[in-house]
Amino acid sequence: MGFRKVKVIRYSERASYDKDELMRILNRNFVCHVGFIDGGEPYVIPMLYVNDDQYIYMHGSPDSRLIKIIGSGSPIVIAVTEVHGIVLSSNLCNNSINYESAIIYGRGGSFINDLSEKLRVFQLLINRLVPGRLNDTELPTTNELESVAVVRIRIEDFAIKRRDGGPIVSSDRHWEGIIPIIVSYGMPIGTNNKPIPKYLMDLVTSRKPT
Repeated sequence: MGFRKVKVIRYSERASYDKDELMRILNRNFVCHVGFIDGGEPYVIPMLYVNDDQYIYMHGSPDSRLIKIIGSGSPIVIAVTEVHGIVLSSNLCNNSINYESAIIYGRGGSFINDLSEKLRVFQLLINRLVPGRLNDTELPTTNELESVAVVRIRIEDFAIKRRDGGPIVSSDRHWEGIIPIIVSYGMPIGTNNKPIPKYLMDLVTSRKPT
């Protein structure tokens, strides 16, 4: 990618700039934090996202400040973080966490106006959130699609950083080790009288702690 805006300096051995690794992190998640400048002030907003191999997509109200900024082509920063465990050391200053994160520099500048492309983005999103739901949902009307703004973000640069393993400095004075953090799904809670679909039970079962 040429000149890098994102380069890991501290613990540079934990860094990666591999595009395939970035895609794996993005594909595992659906919530990010978006940083931007507006009126000379910095802001960070959590957002739902979905991606394909080329772009990151976000949606919101056409009146949303962030959506307008992305659509105008202003530069933004996207952060995706997974926390995998708490690392406890005998020494207070050596406690840490195991994690994997991606910092992405991107640029929008493109509202998606084509309704079929908008629909594709929403189909990607529901497949990311709940596989199988797409065949068990009502498709949006033309008016519904037109009332939502969808923006496309081009990935200009990125860096991945991760930590794994136990404490860097070990001692026998106190218990040391790793407390794994595992993301799991609970039993779906219905809000009408419909039975829980099989695809939801499959999702819940696949995300139970092992």
